Order: sequence, then structure tokens, then C-alpha cells
Amino acid sequence: MPKHFEKILGLLKMIIIINNDIEISLESNPGTINLNYLKEIRETGINRLSIGVQSFNDRHLKTLGRIHSSNEAIVAYNDARSAGFDNINLDLMYALPGQTLEEWKSDLRTAMDLNPNHLSIYNLQIEESTPFWHKFTPPPLPLGEGERGGEGKLSLPSEETEVSMFEYTIETLTAAGYNHYEISNFAKPGFECKHNINYWKNGNYIGIGAGAHSHLNGDRWANPDNLEKYMGWAAGLVNGQRFKGQNTQPNDQSSRSTNQQETIFLGLRLLDGLAKENFAGFDSEVKELMKDGLLEEKKSKYKLTRRGLFLGNLVFEKFV
Repeated sequence: MPKHFEKILGLLKMIIIINNDIEISLESNPGTINLNYLKEIRETGINRLSIGVQSFNDRHLKTLGRIHSSNEAIVAYNDARSAGFDNINLDLMYALPGQTLEEWKSDLRTAMDLNPNHLSIYNLQIEESTPFWHKFTPPPLPLGEGERGGEGKLSLPSEETEVSMFEYTIETLTAAGYNHYEISNFAKPGFECKHNINYWKNGNYIGIGAGAHSHLNGDRWANPDNLEKYMGWAAGLVNGQRFKGQNTQPNDQSSRSTNQQETIFLGLRLLDGLAKENFAGFDSEVKELMKDGLLEEKKSKYKLTRRGLFLGNLVFEKFV
């Protein structure tokens, strides 16, 4: 509810300085927002809106279990502009079950016609043993690990089609003036997502709420994910307890090496790459990845090649 956002932001303003250029971003679902609601949250100070469109194809939206239609997504975007949002991101997904390259091109054209400031473009990731995963026969395999599978009710596009979708996305959006600054993210100049860049640069952040994660100078922890436990834990903090939540740092590695690994696999997501000194101790891994055409050296940095962008997870595994 807008009044809750207003209260939270009001409390934050009492303890921190909020500059005029700060990014205050909100995730939204096209099926649960309207013009009046968007006007109210804009008035609270929220200045960036991310809309989970996923697809402009009603058949694919139904497959994904989304509650909105393609037309409702377009209306939600236009309402957001009318409400005063001048920084809007659209989330889109490709490589959906049964999706063709032409259908993806149509989705992307529709998104570009709306002219959002930012686009987050992700290929569908199906987590093992989830209800969605069980709809595939045989179960799907990740990109680069064999056949895509799909003799059951649902089947994924071929690996070749998925790569073509990603190639088309990069070429089309960059030609339209979007900066491809992270594997899955494209922005008009000056509209790169500030909070995500902070994550990818392994910066500090505080997570507030049940299940929220935090990172402070290499130390990571998670709040209780059960709401009742979280409320009790939060009450304890108010009363002066110092417990921070569950430590999410691996126990079998030093914090220094773990922080270095995190810096590498997070920082490599950015197309600008990562300074070479961050890779100290990983000479053999870097050499192997360069030999395989997944990593390259440019201006004293290592960065993913175009092929490396498609197979990023295989690169990141080398540093975990």
C-alpha cells in the first residue's frame, strides 16, 4: 500500500541523507497496478518503476502463469508514464516453452515501441523439481549442456534458437541506442540500474524484511525467512540484541578468498569487465577461459567475450 511506502521512506529520511539523484525503485506486476495507485506511490518519492511484463504474447503469459494480458501490460506502462515516472524498466523473458524466434522479435519490437528507459532481458531458468520443471519430458538441461528436451506438454526452443534470440536482442537494442552494460541488462544512457550495479560490484547493502540478504565489507547474512520468526528477531534488534541473522558465508573458505571469488563472478557480469589484479591466484583458470574464447583481455581488464556472454555460468563456475 502507498501509505506503507510513505511510512518506510519517512523513517529512512530521519536516519540517512537522501540526495536528489537517489534511485528509489519499486517492482510491480501489470495485473495489480492502476493509474491511481501509481500516482500515489510516485508521490511518496519512489522514482523508478520496474514492470514485470515477461511477454507481450498472451499464450506465453498463460504458460508462465501470469495474471495479466499483453494489453494490460501496455496499459500499465502508459499509466506509469501518466503518473509521472520518467525512469521505467521492463522485465522480459525469452526462450519460453514453444516460443519461436519471430515471436521473440515481436515481443522486443513491442517493448521498443513503448520506449522504456531500461530493459532487463532474461532467458527462462527452470529450477529443478519445481512444478514447472515437472511439465517437461525429459527435464530441460541448461544452455551448453546437451539437448533441450521436451517430448511432454512443454518443450524449450533449441539451443541454436536461444542463441539467435540473444544475438538479435543485443544487436537490436544497441542499434536503438541502449547501452548493453550487463549480461541481461540494457539502458538508455544515464538510466543504468544503480542498485544492481552496486550488487555486481560487490558493494555493501542492507536487506530489510523477512528473507532479505545483506552484505557489509565481505560479511553476508540473511534475515529469517519465516515472517513470525522475523518479527521476533526484529523486536530483539530494537531491544539491543546484536544477532544479525543467518550467516550465508561458506565455512570452508577464508572470507578473503570468498570475497575475491564473489568480486570476480559478480563483476564479470558487467560488460566493462574487471581489473586484472582481481584475478590474482586464478592464472590457470583465466588462461583456460581465454583459450576457450570465453574471456578476453582489454585495457588491463578481463571481460567476457560475446561467446562468454552466452555461456556465462560456465565461466563463473571456474571461480567458485
